[in-house]
This record gives sequence, structure tokens and C-alpha cells, in this order.
Amino acid sequence: MWASILITTVLALLLHTAWRFLNWVWIQPRKLEKLLRKQGFKGNSYKFLFGDAREAAKLYEEAYSKPIPISDDVTHRAFPLPIKTIKTYGEKSFIWVGPIPVMLVMDLDAIKIILNKFNSFQKSFKASNPIFKRLVGGLIVYEGEQWSRNRKKLNPAFHMEKLKEIVATMHTQATEILDEWSSMIPKDGSPLVVDVYPYFKHFTGCVVSYAMFSSTPTPLVKRTFNIISELTHIANQAQPFSIPGEQYLPIKKYRRANEIEDELTATFTGMAEERLAQRRAGQRTGEPDLFDLVVDEVEEADIKDKKARAAAMYELIQQCKLFYVAGHESTANLIAWTIIMLAYHQDWQTRIRQEVVRVLGDRNITGDDLPSLKMLTMFINEVMRLYPPAIELSRVVEEDTTVGDVTFPKGAMVMMPIILLHRNPKIWGDDALEFKPERFAEGVLKAANGHAAFIPFGWGLRTCIGANLSTIEAKVFTALFLRHFSFELSPTYAHTPSVSILLQPQYGIPLILRKL
Repeated sequence: MWASILITTVLALLLHTAWRFLNWVWIQPRKLEKLLRKQGFKGNSYKFLFGDAREAAKLYEEAYSKPIPISDDVTHRAFPLPIKTIKTYGEKSFIWVGPIPVMLVMDLDAIKIILNKFNSFQKSFKASNPIFKRLVGGLIVYEGEQWSRNRKKLNPAFHMEKLKEIVATMHTQATEILDEWSSMIPKDGSPLVVDVYPYFKHFTGCVVSYAMFSSTPTPLVKRTFNIISELTHIANQAQPFSIPGEQYLPIKKYRRANEIEDELTATFTGMAEERLAQRRAGQRTGEPDLFDLVVDEVEEADIKDKKARAAAMYELIQQCKLFYVAGHESTANLIAWTIIMLAYHQDWQTRIRQEVVRVLGDRNITGDDLPSLKMLTMFINEVMRLYPPAIELSRVVEEDTTVGDVTFPKGAMVMMPIILLHRNPKIWGDDALEFKPERFAEGVLKAANGHAAFIPFGWGLRTCIGANLSTIEAKVFTALFLRHFSFELSPTYAHTPSVSILLQPQYGIPLILRKL
């Protein structure tokens, strides 16, 4: 009898699992496709399990196979599948990420509504590959009251006056790099050729370390940053979707991701325990840093129970990874595209250098100098318009929701292509594809012809909390770089914008530097 019950139970579980799988890979996708087509959306027919993955892989392989002229529109290289889809089917179209249809939303008003409907349209990370999920957590994935409470707690660390205090650290770290380059200049005074891209990551790593821990990177922090970078690389190699449960199989990428996760857990747990011990001993004085703010959650959980403390420690680890990825990688890429554009547009390099010298002279830069660097601000805004850190924003539809004349069905996703919105001639004018910093001379709203369409860091309440920190870092490093060197792109530079979570140069940035 017991054997019969066991067999019946196992068969029931197998049938249930088989049904869920069939529903996920066939029934639900076909149902959603029918709903989208009924509303006039067009796209490729669903292909079992993989959707558009094979076509996407082919398009990206072709796009990444060769560089493009620096004056070309980068969207065809960085965003090939959506571009082809829109060209083939029009703006009211969709693509497939595995068995999930992704509706492309190009209308600015609809984008604003979607970004404000937090409950109906939620962050898409839970639909991502399991490795990518390990990189994103904390504030960026919180919803509702949890997001509101954490955002309120972290906001003081990102107030402009607080950020100005970090400018001195930015100046010191940037000067160390510039001095190193100066020491590399040949004694005969001939130009130096150097790949500057790794140095930008070192600079932003030092700044985010100071913001997080009130100090420049220790060997332990450097090690932590390095393995998070490795985890980022592993996530970039993964498919955008995964077969449920595959992360539990003995696959090399998952084994390594697990090892990194274990090390990060041990490292950040140790850091938190050390910080808590310092607090109890009365060794923490002055203004709290970011790490203090996230450690608060663990300290508050201490008075509850072990389960609450473990949950708080997990969230601390996720927040720390988020600060690293958002505060380190995204800012390094903003600086990278700014320097590339300055190297290409020599007239702007000269004009902005003259502004920097006029404002700073030969003294250290301070936070109060930043508003006076107006041409530099215009230039960086134009860089963020054409080379936004994140080229799109995606959301999962949690419940059937109507926006305008479109009903977004539960289970689908929406993709809002920021990189295309920033190039829309209906918003930016007929010169939308041209690099023209002067369009920002009278402010962001004027540049977009009255539309609130400049959203390199998102929009509304969920705008990236670190947006000001990122732009300040870019201004400080660029201003000091211009004061120390003139520069141009090396003949070996290949213009290869590629998407690796963020938009970045594929093969580095070799520059020819001349000491001023």
C-alpha cells in the first residue's frame, strides 16, 4: 500500500512539473502572443523555448565583428535585435527573450506612466538569468514600502552638499593617475600612448570605496571589487533567460558563481561584524558613510532574532554589490565615453580646457567650482544622451494593465529603449543623431524642446540615487585631465560600443597624450 501511495505521489509530482514546464515554454507564450497580435503588435512568431535567442546571437555576433566609424549611430551595433524588429514591424512591436514576449515601448508619455506604476510594472531582474540576479539587489530591486524606507535612509549620503565633501578625494585619486601618466612620458618629450580605460575603473573604484567605507581601497576591498567584476563577466556570457533549475546543475559557470557568492558573503559579513564591533566600542565618530547606513539594518535586526539578522545581512551584501556595480562600472563608462568624444571633437576639447583653466587656474578643484564648468556640463549631458549608461529599462508586467490604448498582459515584459528615445527627432530635432553639446546651452528641458525626455539615470521617483555622484566624478576627472594633457585617439583605437550590462568600449581606449 505504501509503495502504491509513493508511486502515485511521485507520478503526481512529475505530472505537475511537466505541466508547469509545458505551460512556461508553450501554452503561456502562445496565449500572450495572441493577446499582443490582437492589439496590433507585430513580431517574430514564437520559437519553442528559445524565442529570438538564435537570431539575437547571430545579430550580435555580426554587429560586434567589426568597429564602426565614430560618427555613426551606435544603436545598430549596441541594440541590433530591437533595431531590426522596429525596422521590420514598426514601433508597435515585440521581441522574444526565451518564452517571454517583450513589448517595445517608444512613447514618452507611456514610459512615464509605466515607470510610475511600481506595482503593475516591476523590475525585471527576477526574470533574468540566475547569475545576473546575483549582481543586482538592494535598493534597485526593492518595491513598495521596502524601497521607500531604504531610499529615505540612504538619501542623506547622496545630497549634493554631502557629495561635495568627496570632491577632495576625487581630486587626490585623479591626480595620482595623472601623475603616473606624467611619469610615463618619454624623456625626449614625445607623446605617450596608453590605454586609459583601466585607469578610469581604478579611479571610480577608489571613489566608491571612499563613499562606502570612508577610505581608499584596502587589499581586501580590491579583492572584493575584482571578484564582483568576474561575476559581472560571467553574467555577461550567460543567456538572458535560463531553464528553471539549471543553476543547480554542476555547470562550470554556476560553480564559479557560487564560489564568488560564498566569498562575497564571508567578506561583507566580516566587514559588517567589524563595523558593529567598532560601534559598540565607541570607535565610530563623525558622519556615517554608506556602509554605516546599510549596517544599521543588521544592528536593528540584532534585537529581533537570528532569522531577521540573517535576512538583514543578506540585504547588506546585495546593497554593497549594487553600490559597486552602479557606482564603479557605470561611472567609469561615463568617463570613458566623455574622453573618447573629447579626443574626437578637438574643438570642444580646446574650448572646455580654456574654461577649466579660467575657473580653476592651478588650484585644487572643489565642489563649489562645478556649477561654473558650464561647457563641461553641456558636453557630459550630450555624452549621456547618445551614450547612456543603461541603454534600456525593462519591467515585468505583474497584472493586466492598460496604459493609453494598450493593455499590457500579465506575464509579458516591457522594454523602454532609452538609447532610441534619446535619438528621437520628434523630441530632439532633425539633428538628433548629431553630437552637439550646444543643444544643452539653455538647460535640459530646452534641449529636448520642452519634453522631459532626458533620462540617462531613469525617471521619476526611481531615478538612480547615485546620478549626481556619477556626474560629479566625471566632471572632476575630466577637468583635471584636460588641465594636465592634450590628447587624441590613437590610430589603434577601434570604436566598438558594446553592451555588457552597461554600454562600454569593447577594446579599451588607447590615447596619445601630450603633457601641457
